[in-house]
Amino acid sequence: MAAKLKLQRVGTKNQPKYRLVVQETRTKLGGKVVEILGDYNPRLSTPLINFKREKVEAWLKDGVQLTDKVRFLLGKAGILPPVDTTNLTKRKSKNEAAPEAASEAKPEAPKVEEAK
Repeated sequence: MAAKLKLQRVGTKNQPKYRLVVQETRTKLGGKVVEILGDYNPRLSTPLINFKREKVEAWLKDGVQLTDKVRFLLGKAGILPPVDTTNLTKRKSKNEAAPEAASEAKPEAPKVEEAK
């Protein structure tokens, strides 16, 4: 069984809260959970990160995969070394991405030479 540590949203509308869960890699996010390892509340003034350290370390020793956000949070919690955010690529805003996508989508028309 290939397992993965994921964040599962459990909050209400406009009030997100997350659980740190272990699921099979192929399982949908709302699907069957192997184990719940903690919770994360980003809406507080200082975000609450509450993980069961021993269980997380046991799963890491078993070779569980991590999502990017979980890897970042485990670094903040002190379970893994912190992630250096200076090397991470930033997402492009919708305004920047739209012109590039439009220019890539329009192939140039082939030039036709007229015979004389």
